[in-house]
Amino acid sequence: MISNRFEMTDGGVITSDEIREILEKYRIGKKPLAKLLGWGETTIIRYMEGDIPTKEYSIKLKTILASPEYYYELLMKRQDCLTNVAFKKSKNAVLKNIMATKIYAASYYIINMNDAEICPSFIQYLLYYTQVFSLALYNKEMFEEDYSINNEQMPYLKLYNNMKRCGIFMLEMGDDYLSEQEKELIDAVQDAFSWYGPRAFCTLMSMERSALKISRDRYNKKIISKENLKEYFQDICKRYKIEGIKDINKYPDQRLKEFRSSLVPGTG
Repeated sequence: MISNRFEMTDGGVITSDEIREILEKYRIGKKPLAKLLGWGETTIIRYMEGDIPTKEYSIKLKTILASPEYYYELLMKRQDCLTNVAFKKSKNAVLKNIMATKIYAASYYIINMNDAEICPSFIQYLLYYTQVFSLALYNKEMFEEDYSINNEQMPYLKLYNNMKRCGIFMLEMGDDYLSEQEKELIDAVQDAFSWYGPRAFCTLMSMERSALKISRDRYNKKIISKENLKEYFQDICKRYKIEGIKDINKYPDQRLKEFRSSLVPGTG
């Protein structure tokens, strides 16, 4: 049984244009899609020709359209319903949809490295430090999303909420979504920070936040700009003698040691 954690509950009856969008988006035929859903072979054909789907079927189709993660889970669990060629074609299409932005590619690389035994907040921390050290060491962003200021204290809130809603699961990623340099950077960040728990991350990010300037994006939402992050972490790299990714561990190790020393009277 496919998890219902993705399922939408509103939005009205799905239209034939929306069904056509599903077929194009995931490169799947009408009959194969019906088979994946466990429906009669002609069900999708009838809907395309004007039959009105039941509320249950409409919700299922709207969920597929809105959530590539849901479709991926469905596809992997019911792949035996398709020919090998049809399965591979649709799998490649849904992966391209999920990995449409680099932040998702980085996230699922992290999830796969950890065999899905990782929580959404920890993924946020690793993404944040991957981004800032990419800016500081390589003078380029890893992904385009800005660090948002929000009540949940999660830098990439849209991704965070999506992963909380959909859950954490592994994807069979290929080698096309991240460069070797990007993978090496993510690996180095995980090696440097995985020794620490949520309290340490919150401490580090609170100290950083107090020194970073808040600005606004084009939608007037509060963010910390990439330029501001780059300048701050370039100074961090100079201060802690971080010359490459192998030195990244110096930052959490030394910065947290300094913080702990400052809490003890007569030290620091």
